[in-house]
Amino acid sequence: MQRSAIPKANRYFLKKLETLSLDELRRLQFSKTKETLERVYSKSAFYRELFDKARVTPEDFKALSDIARFPFIDKDELLQDQRAHPPFGRTLCVPPGRPRRINLTSGTSGLGQEVHCHDETSIRAANASTASHFAAIGLRKGDVSAVLHPLGTMTGGMLSYEGLRHCGAVPLPLAVFDTNQKVDMMRRFSLCHMLTTPAYLTRVTAVCMEHDLEPKTVFPHLKGITLSTEPFTVAWAERMEEIWGTVVHDIYGSSQLNLNFAITCKYGAVPDGEFGCYHLAEHFALVEVLNRETDRPAAVGEWGEPVVTTFSRHAMPLVRFRSNDRVRLLPPGSCDCGRTSGALWEVGTISRYDDMLKIKATNVWPQTIDEAVFSFDEIEEYNGRVYIKSDGHECAAISAEFKPHTVDEEARTAILRRLSKKIKTMTQVTMDVEEVPHGTLPRFEYKARRWSDERTKGLEQVKFLEK
Repeated sequence: MQRSAIPKANRYFLKKLETLSLDELRRLQFSKTKETLERVYSKSAFYRELFDKARVTPEDFKALSDIARFPFIDKDELLQDQRAHPPFGRTLCVPPGRPRRINLTSGTSGLGQEVHCHDETSIRAANASTASHFAAIGLRKGDVSAVLHPLGTMTGGMLSYEGLRHCGAVPLPLAVFDTNQKVDMMRRFSLCHMLTTPAYLTRVTAVCMEHDLEPKTVFPHLKGITLSTEPFTVAWAERMEEIWGTVVHDIYGSSQLNLNFAITCKYGAVPDGEFGCYHLAEHFALVEVLNRETDRPAAVGEWGEPVVTTFSRHAMPLVRFRSNDRVRLLPPGSCDCGRTSGALWEVGTISRYDDMLKIKATNVWPQTIDEAVFSFDEIEEYNGRVYIKSDGHECAAISAEFKPHTVDEEARTAILRRLSKKIKTMTQVTMDVEEVPHGTLPRFEYKARRWSDERTKGLEQVKFLEK
């Protein structure tokens, strides 16, 4: 895929901050972190209680490394505090009438939905962090972008919508339409960009193919496609670039942070057949990537968890918030786009630790199964389930749909055998693989939820039989 040339003068949204030297960046981070610690200690009963219990105060923060002396917080603690002190909890650092926006998390982790409110400072930073990505990939004033994320109480869609406006592009919110209507609406405009999830891009692509629409012909002005919320594979991204005739990008943020602070630039997610890197907006937050076992900084090439302290969230700051996300550190270095950063992450692989499945005493990551399944271009969609048979044996099964009119029955049978072997090789777990008729499995409007864990129900069945 040919990466577009972006004039130097138009590469940035906040050039001074995006090109700080490492020394300048660290001085800024120290100052902003100090301000955040002082703010929460003086204005938040939640943080004061937490810091006092850990026997630490803002005066103990004398260097960036001193952040390790301060306690972590996580989603569960925020929820417990908000349930005890509704609706915002005791992390609120402004009067209840001051917030200008309220967002809720998706609640997909099963722990519930957190409430996060934002003042003007937080909103401006959020808009700038997202606009930086769109500037980095070459969007300009007047470019039309289809926003396929829902514009509800979750942060993602709103961040994208406002970020596009702030970089001068024209957001086209289409989440309320079904997929066929979305495609029709996108064709009505000279579409320059699309923002969606990997699962839903797969769905939009399938709908185009069903109607004999070749995306790169129908949408000739596309400058890029930006993905978020889910991991994906290199092979899948390269296939999407081939079909759509444009560069696939990725962006990382969260409802808790109200920031999109890890972004790809003009080079996209998979330059030269490999995953690229994210540029971290470290001028908006202090990001530690920690080994989950030791809580010490992860080494280059190691998987770790981002722990974030916000700078711009004055209404509800976060100090050492454990994201529960899983990222891999890359060696620090420069990028030809000109952005500087003290740390880089591998694109396309960000997942959540609570997405991991424990199957037959083995850790299995759903994205590993994605990589195996979608390495076969003939397969359109799949679902997986883990269950307990009546005899007490634990099993995992894959149901796969083939694309219509691709291969005959004999070829499909051979592909399923090869897929079963590939999954066993990649995960060390044997899984049953079967074909189901096309149209049987659910399609996803936002984030894919392909796996179901039915082991609790199965265990109940076994216990019943034993009686």
